[in-house]
Amino acid sequence: MRFSGDEIDAARELRRVGLPWTPAVGHYVFDELKQYDRPSPFQDGVYFVLNYQYFMRDMGGEERFQQCMLWLPTWEDARELLRELEVPEREVAEGLRKQHAMEAGIERLALYAMLLDRLRGAAE
Repeated sequence: MRFSGDEIDAARELRRVGLPWTPAVGHYVFDELKQYDRPSPFQDGVYFVLNYQYFMRDMGGEERFQQCMLWLPTWEDARELLRELEVPEREVAEGLRKQHAMEAGIERLALYAMLLDRLRGAAE
């Protein structure tokens, strides 16, 4: 799986506006602080949490892991988060259509934008 620079920037903004995250098996993460000294099989700095205990041990625990790593929600993660935030499916579909996300190949980025809009609205 590859993440664009725009997606990584949007994930940073999601964290900044308060997207909750507890590391779990199946999450993709970006090593922002370049603390993990293993090569990535995906792209530079992007890792997939397959063995939770291994990652936590190598990074010095969950708190340190969360300080160093940025969660990169997958398409499925983003859809689930939107459901948890009670964004109607019809609104998600309309948002993807309006942004021409499918044609442009930016569905995940568009979902991140919808999450940002919802989280910012909840903070106001």
